Amino acid sequence: MNHQTCLIASLALAAAPALGARGEVHIVTSTPTLADIARQVGGGHVSVESVMKGPENFHNIIAKPSHMMRLRKADLFIHLGLDAEPWVPLIIRGSRQGHLYYGEPGNVDASRGIALKEVPARGELTRAEGDIHVFGNPHYHLDPLNGVIIARTIADALIAADSPHRDDYEKNFQDFAGRIDALTTRLTERMRAYQGTPIAVYHRSWPYFVDRFGLRQVAEVQPKPGIEPGPRHLSDCIETMERAGARVVITETFNNIRNAEYVAERVGGRAVVLAHEVGAVPEATSYEALVEYNVDALIEAFQAIGATAAPDGSTP
Repeated sequence: MNHQTCLIASLALAAAPALGARGEVHIVTSTPTLADIARQVGGGHVSVESVMKGPENFHNIIAKPSHMMRLRKADLFIHLGLDAEPWVPLIIRGSRQGHLYYGEPGNVDASRGIALKEVPARGELTRAEGDIHVFGNPHYHLDPLNGVIIARTIADALIAADSPHRDDYEKNFQDFAGRIDALTTRLTERMRAYQGTPIAVYHRSWPYFVDRFGLRQVAEVQPKPGIEPGPRHLSDCIETMERAGARVVITETFNNIRNAEYVAERVGGRAVVLAHEVGAVPEATSYEALVEYNVDALIEAFQAIGATAAPDGSTP
């Protein structure tokens, strides 16, 4: 082999992803929810770390050199895709790892296969509408059945990266899917008494969750996504809730709880902080725990205000 051939071979090996020292697939994810699902699907063949911790707003993370350094040792980088995380392209480029670039096998877009909601029409694509998402609402992971789709995408990526453990990844995926299907069936039955109950949300994080569990969103505390409300909009939100009979406001850890509580108090209701990510609240220790916590907390809020839903979906 001549010098030029050796150099080409060396460069090819340097560019290719290599498994960790113990033969593990090292995964870095953008969010802790994706990290938890990756751990469950990967089992003992993977090591996983998340850029985010949980309580943050994944739209507003600041790209840091430390994030880029994490990616330098990753075999796979799993992210939400769409335009959910504007900081993700920055840390991918900063990592200088070719196998993690968009379109390469190490770059895993978890939105693949998801039926997206709130995809804007072309005429709606303007900053005047607030933090509008070009490709659709990115909070798809809050519908547990979408969690199964995410797990399938991760399993496929792991099988491609580490084919000798194909059977283990497939079994882990099937086990995860079975647990989530059973959990969704059980929680849907628990929520049946509240079918059609009107609610308000602080931020547009919840359409997948609301639709999965049969609720009816009637108002948003933010006048437009990512824009904080003024007194006029808060008043309008209260009036809308009163007309619809809505008395629960869903918010996230990163939003202004005082605004949510103010609106809820004016309609004789309650604000409830739900987990938008694994780790967002102490109880959300896993993906399954996140989903169960959100349903438990919402039912507790409904019971506290005496909410019931009539068979036609209206509220008495």
